[in-house]
Amino acid sequence: MNSFKSILALIFLLLSSSVYAKEEIKAFFYTTNSVFMEHVKTTLSKMAKQRNYSISIFDGEADPQKQYDQLRNHISIGDLVVISVSEEEYLEKMLKTAREHDARVVLFGASPSANIAKYYDKAWYVGFEIFDSARKQFSIISKYLTRFPRYDKNANGFLDVVFLQGRENEFSTHVRTQVILENFEKYGIKVNPLSYNYDDYSYSLAYEDFNEQLRKHGIENIEMVISNNDSMALGAIKALNERKYNRPYSFFNGHRHVPVFGVDGITDALRSVDDGMMTGTVIADYTALSRVIMMIFENAHSEDFQKIVWFKTDERTIFIPYREFSKIKVYNAHSHKR
Repeated sequence: MNSFKSILALIFLLLSSSVYAKEEIKAFFYTTNSVFMEHVKTTLSKMAKQRNYSISIFDGEADPQKQYDQLRNHISIGDLVVISVSEEEYLEKMLKTAREHDARVVLFGASPSANIAKYYDKAWYVGFEIFDSARKQFSIISKYLTRFPRYDKNANGFLDVVFLQGRENEFSTHVRTQVILENFEKYGIKVNPLSYNYDDYSYSLAYEDFNEQLRKHGIENIEMVISNNDSMALGAIKALNERKYNRPYSFFNGHRHVPVFGVDGITDALRSVDDGMMTGTVIADYTALSRVIMMIFENAHSEDFQKIVWFKTDERTIFIPYREFSKIKVYNAHSHKR
């Protein structure tokens, strides 16, 4: 009798475990060595655990072949897989591997120019539309130039700009810079680009690069800094701080401030804008990104998925809008013209 009860208890335990257990999520990052990707990793891990999923994180350390090898070596049949996209030449191979394992996949990161639907019918893309980031960054720049039209401090007839670019071969790098240049031309703003160096989205590389531009051109001849991301913008601000520029509240009092614009909306950048050091950024909501990834795994087959996810869905692609963030109107409301 006791042995019969023991067997019943074991069966009940196994059934209970199967009811409450959820799949493992395997997240394959191109790199986690950026503030934004670190935010995504942390937020995604937290949300997965709150929903009783286990999660494993794999870091490709900015090596696409390593990222691909990690996927091949660790993927299993029926897995839930998250992949950060960087270099598109590996996209088709990674999706082929996922298809061979009948895995459900969510891609995020640099938006793929190819339509993922043709590669695999269980793959989704979630991200931030690159053109949207550039348009909204220019919108902030335009507001700045409208509020403060005497931006040509050295009176050479041009807006002298240092561009801090991301990775040389990355689609988003070229889009963000090109859209800004096209809009300058569209609105008749004469620009003199002082440099277009590639700083790999790195705070330290941008700090070194911008120091070199300061030595080469002189701080009086740099009238704006436009960065492909916030980390590089903050690197430039560090170099400016060392020359007693862009100190806290410098934007609000109009004293010793070179306008610096970023992209991403990382915590340190938002704080820098609040403190009047950085001039503006556009926010990529990493919390919304992580939430949508989890919604896809849990609700993608629901007829009401469009209502559940909030954002527009098209061919298993979801773009989360960027948001502008600056204090330009606050400054203009209670300050003198420069």
